[in-house]
Amino acid sequence: MSGLYGELSLTNAAPTREAMAAMDRAMADWGPDGAGQWQDGPLALGARLLRVTLEDAHDQQPLIEPDLVLAGHIRLDAREALARELGLECADCRVLPDSRLVALAWRRWGEGCAEHLLGDWVCAIWDRRRRCLWIGRDAAGNTCVYFWRDPRRLVFSTSLKAVLAHPGVPRQPDAYHIARLLTSFVDPGEADSTAYVGIRRLAGGHALRAGAAGSGAYRWWHPHALSQFESAPAEEYLGAFRDLYRRVVNDRLRKDHRPVAVMLSSGLDSSSVAAFAAPALAAGGERLLAYTSVPCFAPDGAKATRLGDEGPLARAVAEHIGNIDFIPVSAARVSLMASLERLLEIHDQPQNTAANYYWMLEILRQAQQRGARVLLTGQGGNATVSWTGTGDLLPDLLVGRWGVLVAAFRHTPVGPARLIKRQLLQPILDSARRTLLVLRGLGPDAWGGYSAIHPALAQRVQLSRRMRAVGHSPDFSVGAQDRMRFRLGIANSAALGATWMNNGAAHQLDVRDPTRDRRLIEFCWRIPDWVFWSHGRQRALISRGLAGDLPEPVLQGVRRGLQAADIGHRAKQDGALIKDALTRLERHPLAGEWLDIPKMRDIYHRLERDVSPETTGAVTSILLRGLGVGLFLERF
Repeated sequence: MSGLYGELSLTNAAPTREAMAAMDRAMADWGPDGAGQWQDGPLALGARLLRVTLEDAHDQQPLIEPDLVLAGHIRLDAREALARELGLECADCRVLPDSRLVALAWRRWGEGCAEHLLGDWVCAIWDRRRRCLWIGRDAAGNTCVYFWRDPRRLVFSTSLKAVLAHPGVPRQPDAYHIARLLTSFVDPGEADSTAYVGIRRLAGGHALRAGAAGSGAYRWWHPHALSQFESAPAEEYLGAFRDLYRRVVNDRLRKDHRPVAVMLSSGLDSSSVAAFAAPALAAGGERLLAYTSVPCFAPDGAKATRLGDEGPLARAVAEHIGNIDFIPVSAARVSLMASLERLLEIHDQPQNTAANYYWMLEILRQAQQRGARVLLTGQGGNATVSWTGTGDLLPDLLVGRWGVLVAAFRHTPVGPARLIKRQLLQPILDSARRTLLVLRGLGPDAWGGYSAIHPALAQRVQLSRRMRAVGHSPDFSVGAQDRMRFRLGIANSAALGATWMNNGAAHQLDVRDPTRDRRLIEFCWRIPDWVFWSHGRQRALISRGLAGDLPEPVLQGVRRGLQAADIGHRAKQDGALIKDALTRLERHPLAGEWLDIPKMRDIYHRLERDVSPETTGAVTSILLRGLGVGLFLERF
């Protein structure tokens, strides 16, 4: 696996060596196993190498050949099938690094090669004959490429830090991005934005063409256009799902001799990944390292409906599956404020997960310390393998898919009257309610209960108008249509892949998420919605598909885990540092204008008096997220 960086001049002026050297220095964490640069005319391209698989031993980047130059962060799946498509013998494939396979695919299919590449990949290819640069990325893996352009140049890298290191790239905070982060508002039209004006991320399933005539991005992956599978018995869907899921997880175990780790919670997503990974590793005489975040204080931030300590149930998962070394991680000596600083050091921008970063960092650190180079997660499962379904049969009724309706009635033992009410009438009521919310508009401080945003910033970016324009409700009430939009947004998210790619690079780990595999996403898109909520269960695809592989309390669990449920006590432990930061931010011109510092200070005072689910929730969504943004704004 490698990190890439480069500059393409759009005026035929040569990129400077000083700019490339600055970008290379910023990529130091990415490349403990090698580095290289290439420059010719308007393009300069660099790479940093991290060897993870056996084939990586043969990799040298940039890959320089007579017709092309390539650099990439590439891990391909289904390599033997790709080799057959390319006319190669499997024996030849065993010594070919993934970068060479991508180069062969480019010669065969050109830009169409993206359709044939499975796995986590992002690469830049310079076509030496056409004098054109193509930058493409996978459908939904843990990858990303950042880019900035003006009329003179295009600057790009897998690392935001490298783009910012280029002397020609300006640093200006993006007010609308910060406002959305503070209010957890997802604007579909801004999914590729960063915290910096003009610096973008290439969205999943997209590519970018650039040359003397200019540059532009386009979509190559169209999951929303896939047709639904023909109606079949539930057992056929479940069997096909199980076979595909096992293959997807096994594909992500390709590595060298070093161990594999997994971030294990008590939920279905990471547990299901472990359920397939541990037996596969056992066949080769290896064990799976499973890291679970556990509280070191009383989990007083968890309501009765949430599970504040996932340790006992996660341990039960590990014992049920077998061949797992269960490792609880309390992160007792990790400071919240230090973790926020480290977050900015790695990502160079604030993150929505500020409250969880302390334990994530500790798991990454411990996995690296144990010598792992592969870390498995199940971050994308809510949109794929453990999708709840919308419970909406109206679209099928309107287009006359009677087989779907018959199957839903047959496999859902709740009775016809209840089914009609929940799956036909309720979606209509949800849609009407959402329309009324949009027409009614938003109050002047609709997000005040969960955000540290200053009213002046909300007014500056016209937050209410923009929320109304995309049908966003600040109380997060959602209907079936909204859940489907959320699902597509997760499956095609640029932010999630970027976060984990950069987390991994900072710890020399390749973070892999089987639940975001393109094949699995497309399968889950194509099966009927009723499969996800059949037999009286939500998340029925995974709970029925993995019956017997996981403990029944996990398969039937109704209490969702709440990691960082003791964060109120942790915040009190960091009280002096938090108060000092609030004082600094209050004096900072930009932070004082964009953040409601008095509200943040009041939340901490309430926490000092009482650690409860209410005060802990406010610390998570308002105080810590606001502090993360504030530390970022201090850089300007």
